[in-house]
Amino acid sequence: MLAEVYIEKITSEKIILNIKNIKFRKKSKPHIALAFSLLKKNNDLIIEKCTELGIYEFFPFISQRTIKKNYSQKLIDRLQKIAISAMKQCHSVYLPKINSVVEFTNLFSKINQKYNPIIAWEEENNNLLHQTLADNSNDVCLIVGPEGGFENEEIELAKKHSAQVASLGNHILRGETAAIAMTANAIFYRLQKDKSFY
Repeated sequence: MLAEVYIEKITSEKIILNIKNIKFRKKSKPHIALAFSLLKKNNDLIIEKCTELGIYEFFPFISQRTIKKNYSQKLIDRLQKIAISAMKQCHSVYLPKINSVVEFTNLFSKINQKYNPIIAWEEENNNLLHQTLADNSNDVCLIVGPEGGFENEEIELAKKHSAQVASLGNHILRGETAAIAMTANAIFYRLQKDKSFY
């Protein structure tokens, strides 16, 4: 629900608003979630831009090549504030959930309950992301690795949990760039199936 209001009165204790009109916006489907390895920096950028694009839920994780592995609840609190700001900026009416940080080995127990996982890997040569997305009409969780990419055993673990491995092309992308690019592609294919906006 998105309300247009005007300010009737401001006091030192409160603001009195009058509602001019209300618009209802439904959530587009399929839902797109994003799981990303926490980066040394630029986590804020991932949350901001992917919230603007319409990510439904975030799953931050720590993998073998994650550089900085000690994160506190303060990080999640800050990222949540960034998501709120981005939501307001793009006039979205739905705030994405930011889950607690988990180890990569525990990630799939979180996402497989609701999403089909799609993991980006620079060594994948056959399956391009757009082909994987075009063939998938269910809710999906996009998975992006850390600065140094995923270890082979992590990709094998993802496959064991029914993750589809996809290529983002023949360029090696920074973690934050990969997250934004993957999200933008997923939103495009979602809108081909559902013309309503998030």
